[in-house]
Amino acid sequence: MAIALLPPAAPRHALAAERGLSQVVYDYAVTGYCGAVTPEVESGFQRELEAVTARGALDAETARRLRIDGWIAAEREWRNRGLGGQRAWCREEGVPAARHFRMIARGGRQP
Repeated sequence: MAIALLPPAAPRHALAAERGLSQVVYDYAVTGYCGAVTPEVESGFQRELEAVTARGALDAETARRLRIDGWIAAEREWRNRGLGGQRAWCREEGVPAARHFRMIARGGRQP
């Protein structure tokens, strides 16, 4: 009988930060696919990316892996949609993400 070894449980805040970091990158990638990136969106994205990374106390390799996961998720979603589906994706995810990043850039709600 084989014994399955489970990795040690990660601290709860680290798990939340991991999900958050990938989601932040995914949201930003969607703004790129939708043509919604502006200097203000870029600024808000950078601020949120730094805050989520710091809050989760993520090491450089973990943060890098999670950023890549976010880009890959966005790429997969983009490939799953036709031109008509991409318009809906932009309306439902891209526009709200751009609005969110602009709000952060303007000093609104911090991530």
